[in-house]
Amino acid sequence: MTDSQLQRRRSLSLLHTSDCHLGTGPARRQEAAFAAAVDLAIAEAVDVFMISGDLFDHNRVGDDVLTWAADQLARLSCPVVMIAGNHDAHPESSVLHRFGPHIHDLPITILDDLEGSTTHLAELDLTVWGKSMDDHHPGFHPLDSLPARPEQGWCVAMGHGLVMPDETPSYRSSPIYPSHLDAIDWDYVALGHIHRHQIIRESPSVIAYSGATAESLEGEPAAVLVTLDPDTGVSLSLRELTPSPVA
Repeated sequence: MTDSQLQRRRSLSLLHTSDCHLGTGPARRQEAAFAAAVDLAIAEAVDVFMISGDLFDHNRVGDDVLTWAADQLARLSCPVVMIAGNHDAHPESSVLHRFGPHIHDLPITILDDLEGSTTHLAELDLTVWGKSMDDHHPGFHPLDSLPARPEQGWCVAMGHGLVMPDETPSYRSSPIYPSHLDAIDWDYVALGHIHRHQIIRESPSVIAYSGATAESLEGEPAAVLVTLDPDTGVSLSLRELTPSPVA
């Protein structure tokens, strides 16, 4: 990207969440953490709220959970971009299909193409790419179809899977191999699936897991605030959440 293109970009802030697992059980720990993440996004006036898979714990969650989740997201004044994870994978039986009618009038984009798709948020000059997961198996590679970055604006990719230490073929499902990461020249890669915040790489692209929203940072609820700055680049700040009981 040229210097003039960099200078035209405005600073953006994103809240990166994943593995929210709403509908897990009666304790409502996950719901309380998710509501606190929405509170944080509002307090920080973020530009985009991102969910890198597993918003829901399984495809059988009740409509009351879907309504509650939609009501929480409706509190945001920013766009939401999300992908499926292994718990809410996106075949015809996916809970995300039932979630659609609850969010049809909200600025929420589910990147649901099995080959990968992008959404361009023109007002932010931000492009987000993600691939939908129809099944969690070793042949699904979350980042292997990522295209070359657009010529202008900020570029963020999303993926839900397991970063592997080397190229050795694995029996593990949804692997992300080093060769997949080596091919990336986007600004930030927002990963989900691992339940702990981890920065995988800082250069040339910043690649990180947010950690499970209710269980990051040694068990404390947290989310990752991502700042995209044309002068300083990409920086991450792990923010602890302060959940309140959810009825």
